[in-house]
Amino acid sequence: MWVLRDQLDASKGPSDRPHHAETREGQSRAGAERLLDKAEEYMRQAAGNRDLRWRVGSWWNGLAYEGTLACLHAAEVAIIAQSAPARAWTRIDTVLALAGPLCQKDPRLTLVEELKLKDSPHDERVPWAVAALLEAAYAAQEERAVRSRNFRNRLIRSGSVLTVLLMVTVLVAWRSAGALPVCSDGCPRRTDPGLREVGLVMLLGMLGAATHVVGRLQKMGGSWNPYNLPFYQELIKLPIGALTAVIGLLLVDTEWLPMIKAPDSWRGVMAYAVVFGLSQIALTRTIDQRADKILASDPDPDEARQLENVPAPDPDPRRQTTPEFLT
Repeated sequence: MWVLRDQLDASKGPSDRPHHAETREGQSRAGAERLLDKAEEYMRQAAGNRDLRWRVGSWWNGLAYEGTLACLHAAEVAIIAQSAPARAWTRIDTVLALAGPLCQKDPRLTLVEELKLKDSPHDERVPWAVAALLEAAYAAQEERAVRSRNFRNRLIRSGSVLTVLLMVTVLVAWRSAGALPVCSDGCPRRTDPGLREVGLVMLLGMLGAATHVVGRLQKMGGSWNPYNLPFYQELIKLPIGALTAVIGLLLVDTEWLPMIKAPDSWRGVMAYAVVFGLSQIALTRTIDQRADKILASDPDPDEARQLENVPAPDPDPRRQTTPEFLT
C-alpha cells in the first residue's frame, strides 16, 4: 500500500490535464487515493479488535482479504493509467508476465505485445493499454481467490454434513445394539455390535484415511493458499474414511460385495476397517483434482478459458481495451 502511495505521488501531474476516455488527471488520482484509503481501512479492521461476528463473517466471505486485494489492484491500475508513457513502459514486462494465463487472442494482450514489438515507450497509448492488461490479469487472480474460498466453504459444509451423519450412526449404535452388524461373527464379546464396536470401526477407518492424508501432505510441499484450502481438502477425508469403513463392513459378503468374505474374527474386522477407510481415495479423487487445479501456480487451459473476459471487438482499434475503471 505504501509503495503504491509513493508511486501515486510520483505520477502527479496537472489536475486539469485531459486523460483517456475524457477523464481528468485529478479525477483519476482522487479515485486511486480513495481506493488506497479503503484498502487501509480493511487492513485496520482486520488488525483491530473487531467483534467475533465480524471476524467469522470476514473469514467465511473473504471480506478483509478480497476487499483489500481488489482495492490495491484497482489503485495500481489507476496509477499506471495516469503515468507518463515512459514510466508505464517500465512495467510492461511485469504486466505481460502476470497476463500469462489470459487467452493469447485477448485484444488487450495483443495491443501491449504490439507496442512492445514496436519499441515505442513514448507512445501515448502505453499507459492505458498496460493498465487495461493489468486489470484483466488481476481480475483473473481475484477470480481464482474467490473460487478457492467457495471451494473451501463447500468442503466445510460437506464436512459438517458428514460429521452429523457420523453422530447419527453413533447414536443408532448406542440406542439399538445390532442395528449395524459390522462384526456379525467376529465381535470381541460375542454379542450384537453396539456403540463400542461401531466406534472402533469408525476410528480405524479414520486411521486408514489418515495414512493417505500423510502421504499427500509430504508431496504437497509448501503450497500456500490464503484460505488454507489444502488443510480442509485433507481434513474432509477423515469423516469420509470413517463412513466408508462402516458401510464397507455392512456390505461385505452381500450381493453388493460378493467377492469379499465377511471377517471371522475381531482382528479381521479391524483390518477391514482400515482398508475400507483407505479406500476413500476413490471417493475423494475428484476433490483432489479440483483442489490441485486451484492451488496450481497457473490455471490450466480449461480454467484459463473460463477466467478470461474478452470484451466485444471494437471496429476502431484505437478505442479497444479501454479500462473499465476509466469508463
